[in-house]
Amino acid sequence: MSTLARRLIILALGLLAGLCAWPVVEVVLRTQGSFASYRLFLPVLGAATGVVMGAFFGAAEGITSRVKSRLANGMLLGAAVGLAGGALGFLAGQAVLWLIGNLFLRSYRDFQLVVLPVSRAVGWAVLGVFVGAGEGVRARSAKRILVGALGGLVGGLLGGFVLEYSRLVLPRIAWSRLIGLIVLGLAIGLFYGLIERGMSYGVLRVLTGPLKGKEFLVNQGRMRIGRSRRGEIALADYEDLADVQARIRVRRGDVVLTNLQTRLPMFVNEQRAEEKALRLGDVVKIGSARFYFRHE
Repeated sequence: MSTLARRLIILALGLLAGLCAWPVVEVVLRTQGSFASYRLFLPVLGAATGVVMGAFFGAAEGITSRVKSRLANGMLLGAAVGLAGGALGFLAGQAVLWLIGNLFLRSYRDFQLVVLPVSRAVGWAVLGVFVGAGEGVRARSAKRILVGALGGLVGGLLGGFVLEYSRLVLPRIAWSRLIGLIVLGLAIGLFYGLIERGMSYGVLRVLTGPLKGKEFLVNQGRMRIGRSRRGEIALADYEDLADVQARIRVRRGDVVLTNLQTRLPMFVNEQRAEEKALRLGDVVKIGSARFYFRHE
């Protein structure tokens, strides 16, 4: 699977997240009257939305890596992170509403056209930060948390504005909230992929074996290569490999590949190496697997 295919899958998951969040949002909105206060209702609405969106985005790594265990784990953790992000995001939006309302409110028109949409968009942006960072939390990677948080922030803010203003521009269209939620999911997925690409260190493309053509994005400071499905580059169907055969570490911008099992040789451009700073165009052989290192 190429990195382009990965980004398209994340976009598709964003679309599905918005689509499936819509009925949940509508159900919660219909129960608003049963809540003791609006301050209690808001975090429940945000949490319900965050659970759905977090679960879908949490599935991305399991789907793109083809490691089934990461699918369930990613969805559960994504849902939990999304729940927290949705609740906090909607409360943050309410706090912004109070703040800018006191500072800038001059008329009911200002409230409808500026104060309310902006404050709610901030809430969606906070939700986006948590949803985007979920995979980094699962992988315990500060770099991936940062990438996801930035992508979720930009996408959530943009999508939030579209969501809120679509209801003002299209007040008589029953599907305006659905359209807005789909745009929100797509925006989070789009900007996650763009920022991930911009902050990556390169790509290892598999040249041989069952995973031929698959590309592994070097998008965190440490990555493990081996037969273990727990590793970031899992090569379970390849021979002459230990569970953790090699490790990638990023040092001052250099992608350094280290062989952790000296009894099983590693080659870079047909020359045996125990540790090597990779350069674009290098061909790496680890066990029966060959990789081509290229720029993303």
